Amino acid sequence: MASTVLILSAIAMLIASVPIFLALLTGTVIGFEFFGPPMPPVVLAQRLVEGVNVFSILAVPLFVYAADIISRGEIGERLVRLMESLVGHITGGLAIATVLTCAMFGAISGIGAAAVVSIGPIVYPSLLRHGYSRGFSVGLILTASTLSMLIPPSVAMILYSVQVSVSVSQVFLTGLATGIIFVVGLSAYCVLYAVRNKVGRSEKVLFREQLLALRRGLIPMGLPALIFGGIYGGVFTPTEAAAAACVYAALVETIVFRRLKLRSLFRLSQGSSITIATLLILIAAGSTMTWFMTLERVPAMLAAMMSEVPDYVVLAAINVLVLIIGMFIDPNSAVIVISPLIAPAAVAVGVDAIHLGAIIVFNLAIGMITPPFGLNIFIGMSTFKIGYGEILRAVLPFIGVAIVTLLIITYIPQLVMWLPELAR
Repeated sequence: MASTVLILSAIAMLIASVPIFLALLTGTVIGFEFFGPPMPPVVLAQRLVEGVNVFSILAVPLFVYAADIISRGEIGERLVRLMESLVGHITGGLAIATVLTCAMFGAISGIGAAAVVSIGPIVYPSLLRHGYSRGFSVGLILTASTLSMLIPPSVAMILYSVQVSVSVSQVFLTGLATGIIFVVGLSAYCVLYAVRNKVGRSEKVLFREQLLALRRGLIPMGLPALIFGGIYGGVFTPTEAAAAACVYAALVETIVFRRLKLRSLFRLSQGSSITIATLLILIAAGSTMTWFMTLERVPAMLAAMMSEVPDYVVLAAINVLVLIIGMFIDPNSAVIVISPLIAPAAVAVGVDAIHLGAIIVFNLAIGMITPPFGLNIFIGMSTFKIGYGEILRAVLPFIGVAIVTLLIITYIPQLVMWLPELAR
């Protein structure tokens, strides 16, 4: 009864446009006070604090700040030029370069929306000049930017690992394998589009110019090397890697590239602090709701219900549920709310928690480009000055590619689990 009241209260408040954290917290308080076990109210306050009193969560604000620095600097532009010089001359090369740039940008920033506003304005005019349609160009950019949610250091992956209490580094590797599969799928579609629409190739860049682009791109590529090498070389924890990424990005953009001034870093920190505070409030409210739902044995009841159903049906149901949620709620909020409820039940029927992280986050990445409220859709409208209806038509083929990729990673887990297995 208490869990039903909590869920209905939260849904009613969300429909009334109440902020998500307040809807979750209000539903929890109502359920706790009127239907919960006899406990002093101070317990709720303690749970709010405990929800964010986790060392791994420190990585989230640090990577958010690093992403804000990178999105305002020169790193994105240098990555675009490097990828264009390497693959721009092949069939569909410029589109593939866009995919690879977004993947590399994801390995630096960890936030999908940052790639739209940083990479999009650079590659969009070039795609149009080379014969790609406006719809294809916008759809490609909005979809490829979601790679930042999969490829480490993904903020969504960090939030999942914290909520489910699994290794951040293991979840990162699963996300990396998933991102590689999605890159292959998007690149294949880019080639097919270029062949079908007879899009011309770019002129092959001279080897000397490729070397120049590589030299200009070495410093930006040093950031993912620092993050991956530090974490999997045993030098850093993910949280320490996030701190190192902030320092590296700040030094590169202010001293080496001189795109930003120290005063700009202060202004950026003000904007980042709003995003960080929002996430921390969500984590606190979500963890309190999860604690109460656990007291009410909701995960145990879900596990009992799922035990009677075949694994493939369970996975299909999880995909449908998370994809629908991702259409209406931003990815970070969705990860915080649904992961602790779904994971125990899914693990109880034999689904690996690390594999489940890739499934949940990829569903939410698809939700970013799916109507009616996909976050990237609205960012794309303001960034590229294009209407809602045109964007929906533009992203439909890419949603199809994403769904095929989702089915592959869901039902062929070996393709996404080989990297974590290798690291164990």
